[in-house]
Formats: sequence, structure tokens, C-alpha cells
Amino acid sequence: MPRFKYKGVTIIQAVALIVTGVAACYMPWVVTTVWGGVFLATLAAMIKGRQDWIWYCIAASPMLEVWSRMVRGAVMVDEIGKYYLLLAIVGLFIYQQKNGRQKPLFKVGELLLILIIPSLIVNVASFDREQWVFNILSLLELGALLMLVARERWDVERFAKTIQYGVMPIVFVVAYMIYKSPSLAGVNFTLGANFKTAAGGTNQVATVLGLGILFTMLLLFLKRPVVSIKWISYLLIGYLFFRSFLTFSRGGVFAAIACVLVVVGFAMTANRKTFIRYSAIMIAFLVVGLLVFQKVDDLTNHMLTQRYRGETVATATGRQEKTWNKVTSGRSSLIQADWIIFKQYPLFGVGPGGAKDLRSLYGAPADSAAHTEVTRLLSEHGIGGALAALVLILFPLYWLSKQRYRLWMGVNGALFCMAILTSSHSATRTNTMAVCYALASIPVFVIAKKKRGQQA
Repeated sequence: MPRFKYKGVTIIQAVALIVTGVAACYMPWVVTTVWGGVFLATLAAMIKGRQDWIWYCIAASPMLEVWSRMVRGAVMVDEIGKYYLLLAIVGLFIYQQKNGRQKPLFKVGELLLILIIPSLIVNVASFDREQWVFNILSLLELGALLMLVARERWDVERFAKTIQYGVMPIVFVVAYMIYKSPSLAGVNFTLGANFKTAAGGTNQVATVLGLGILFTMLLLFLKRPVVSIKWISYLLIGYLFFRSFLTFSRGGVFAAIACVLVVVGFAMTANRKTFIRYSAIMIAFLVVGLLVFQKVDDLTNHMLTQRYRGETVATATGRQEKTWNKVTSGRSSLIQADWIIFKQYPLFGVGPGGAKDLRSLYGAPADSAAHTEVTRLLSEHGIGGALAALVLILFPLYWLSKQRYRLWMGVNGALFCMAILTSSHSATRTNTMAVCYALASIPVFVIAKKKRGQQA
């Protein structure tokens, strides 16, 4: 197993990332080439026994997946990120079989699969591959990943290197956003999500922008910035906030802010010195966020403020009453519909994707997909889904209680927070939920002098 020594992104790597991102704006096949490289790197990792390569690709997959959706037509396979995770899981399993398997520190992965699998028989007769991939594959992959990570033993250097590879593709995302909207002067800002500034699906783009903020901040907290010059990381965070606000999609922004506050909140309670230090960081973070928000609000003629207040064109003009369903962009009606379906089919639910055609019968928009993973588990998997949702929420509390260091509790807590908050507004549409949850669950140890390794 190779020894890990963290190094920031080099100039050559940075130039390569920028050139690739710009090239994809004009030649969509570049995206296909990048994904081909990811699959080939995973196959090479299986042959060479480089499990770390597979994890680098796993960490990068959420941003790569959203990037490929932004560059429409670049990748012919929908949900390619989920298909990639299948290959990655096989590669990790083969590695553990060949190189010996450590004793698992938890068995939450097996429990998730046991709770979910029985309900898969409900609509197996009318199997719809697209609906199964869209709705359930990511959660099954999370269960498998958790079975594998329970046997992992990492150090901080390896963890930081994995997070670094996870944030690298943000360059591709930002490059394409700039290409699609080089000037904000011609953008018509309204009280809805802005597809032009997001260069595609606003919710998913805002999600990975928030993920980029979190990954960059985590590397700073671990004193291993993504590049050796720290101020570049601060500029990157500020710019990602700027682009996130411009999408007018609130979920990704709220998740990023909440996650950063989680890691700071844990870290600052270690001792008096860390309390002062991280209090200053928290204040600076919030001030920068407010300044960027104010700048974007001015650029959008104060539409951003109204958007975050939950206003729509209809409510702002008085044609419709402002309700919680309006504030949540229709998610309340989806949650209510899922709850009604669960009460009607409590045992096994209606199966993966089965709720899509039923939600409109109970007040949700027609042909509406799941946006909240917890309620989707209820409606499509019944009691087993309810228990699985409970496991997903409670396991982070158990795992955090096992950590010895406050900073590491914050790192794990922030990643769990990103996974759960993302699943609450975007279900499992991207790999973000599964990847962040799995990364948070990896046993990471520090090596203390004259002591055995202690779990971080």
C-alpha cells in the first residue's frame, strides 16, 4: 500500500484542468473522453492494486456527473455517475478480497440493504430500468459502499488527497458556466431558478457548487489547502458563493453554509484557543457570504432577496397567496403526497419509481419526480424504507460519538450534513448524497508519537 503525503494542486495540474474545462465548452466530446479516462483509471487500479485511485474517482464523480449533464449530448448514457459507482464498488471489493479484509467497525451498510431489498419485489414485474436507476440505485450503492468502508483504515493525508481530487472538477463546472453566460447584463432575473446563469439544471449545479465550497473549506481546516497559496482557496470560495447565488437555487447554498457552520461549530469547542480561532473564521465566513449576497442582490435588482424570502411572480404581484408550498418550490406537496401513499401502502410501499405516477392524485404536480429522499423511502419502500431513513439519520450520531477529536467530528459531521441536506431537496439525483455519506463514514486514524494509531 503506498504511503500518502499530501501536496496541493501543481501549476501543471491547474493548467490541465483549465484547458480541459475550456475545451469542453467548444468540443463536447471532451466530456466523454474525461469519463473514459475515469473508467480506464478504475480498471487500471484493479490491475495495479491502487485502491486510492478508485476513491479519487469516486470523490470526483458528483461534479463530473453534473458537468456532463450541463454539456448536453456529451455523454450518451444518462445517470453515468451511478453506473460508474457500480464499477468502483466492484473494484473496491476485488481489492479487499485480494489484500485481506479488516474487521468491520460497523454494519450499517448491511442493515440498509436488508431493509430496502424486500420492497424491490413490489413492481419487479413492471421493471423500468430508468426509474430504478433514478430512484433506488444510488441508495443500494451507498449500502454497498458502507459495507466496504467499514473495513477501511485511512490516514489524514490520504483523506485530504481524496477530497482534493473531489474538488478538482469544479474547474470544469465553472468554466462551462462562464462560457454559457459570459455577461450578466443580458440575463433576465426573475423570481425562479435561473437556468441561464446555471448553464443547465439549477438545483444540481447549485448542489455541486456548494460541494465545492465545502471541500475547499475542509482542506483549509485540515491545513492542507487545495493549492499551496491559501488566498486562492479563499477567492475560490467567494467565487463559488457568487455563482451559487446567481443560480437562484437555494438548496445548494443553504447546504454549504450549514455544513461549514457544522465543522466550525465542532472545531471551536476543543479548547479556548480553538474557540477564539474558529469564532473568527465563522465571523469572517458569514461576513464574506453576506457581502457576496449583497453584491448579487444589487446585480439582480434585489430579486435575490425576494427569492430567498420565498416569493414568486404570482405571490409578489398578489395573484396568489404565499404558502409554505410556494416557499419550498412545490416540495411540500410532494412530501404530503408521499406520506399519503405510505399510509395506503405501508408494508412494502409501491416499489422503486412507483410513486411518480401516483403523486399527482394527491395534490402534487403531474409526472413529478422525488425531491426528498426520506419521504420517497416511505412511499416506495414502506416500513422498511421508514426504518432505512431512520438508520441514515441516526448512524451519523453514532459515528460522531466514536471520534476522538473535535475537528474530525466537524469534518465527518459536515459531510454527513451535506449528504442528508442534499437528499432533502434533490433526493439522489446526483452521486453527492452517496459519496459524501460514504466519505464521512471512512475510519481515519492519526499517528501519535509513541502511541498506536488513534481514530480521528
